[in-house]
Amino acid sequence: MGSFFSTDNPLFTGLEYITNIIYASVLWILFSIPVITIGASSTALYYTVTKVIRHGRSYIFREFWQSFKSNLKQSTAVWLIYLLLMAVLLIDIRVMGGFGTAPAQTLQFIFLAGICMVSGVMVYALAYTARFAQDTKHILTNSLLMAIRHLPKTLLLIIILAAAVLGCYLFGLAVVFVPAVAALLDSLILESIFVQYMSKEDLEKEELRNHPEQYEYVNRRE
Repeated sequence: MGSFFSTDNPLFTGLEYITNIIYASVLWILFSIPVITIGASSTALYYTVTKVIRHGRSYIFREFWQSFKSNLKQSTAVWLIYLLLMAVLLIDIRVMGGFGTAPAQTLQFIFLAGICMVSGVMVYALAYTARFAQDTKHILTNSLLMAIRHLPKTLLLIIILAAAVLGCYLFGLAVVFVPAVAALLDSLILESIFVQYMSKEDLEKEELRNHPEQYEYVNRRE
């Protein structure tokens, strides 16, 4: 009977996992309400999901708030650039639609592909901001290069983003868990890419941080 109420019980572990998913998603919703802060909120969500939900380090609100504050300026800049590019591409699609010719339709398809690619780069950039300290120019440049170099995985990220948006649109209540689930799926893809660009020293530090007991043991010895 005691084992049933143990925190190591799979049932309690599963409930805690689901609760954290919902909690992180609700925080994303609340911090995205001004719209202009969606970029910073998304960066904070990615950081929180990667650090807390995947690796069990620290607490949901603490990490979300810290990441939101520290990346507010940069993530907002990335988000505004994304909105500007999206607005230009959507206007171009609308203008081309007015011509009704074959070349115009071809251009519409190209602009639509541009929207997909820009969205993919945006996913890289917001996650990159959460993980690395660089200026906005390098964040956007590196995100674009990675998106092109890892195109198959970029397409997966675009599909996840599209599915998340569509799911929330069709099923309103899905918004209380879909954002964190999408960020979790993104992290599985993006972290496998990011490690390829990290130094051996950084990888060793990351490995230590992802194993709290071992990390605390090393700190005590030092």
